[in-house]
Amino acid sequence: MVVTPTNISSKDKDTSTTVNKAVGLNVNPTGAGVFGFSNFAETWNGRMAMIGLVAGFANEVATGKGILAQVGITGGISVLFTLFFAGFTVATLLGYYAVKATQNAE
Repeated sequence: MVVTPTNISSKDKDTSTTVNKAVGLNVNPTGAGVFGFSNFAETWNGRMAMIGLVAGFANEVATGKGILAQVGITGGISVLFTLFFAGFTVATLLGYYAVKATQNAE
């Protein structure tokens, strides 16, 4: 968890008193900027992911090979289930720890 010194009120600013406040996982709470975890960058990240998925499906229709076979991952449905459940497990754990970290920060 990231801990940064933060001014908590205008009264404290005048006396230059700071307190350590846990920030949590939101590294850019305002969403400002172009790079990093900003609203602009995340919007374009989502758009590029959608374009990539549509391109993969279009290539699947054109070649007759699935998206995983196009990149060289073969082995049938068992590989697909393995990749799905591995990804699901990682996403679930990240979500769990993100929620836990933000609850501890409050």
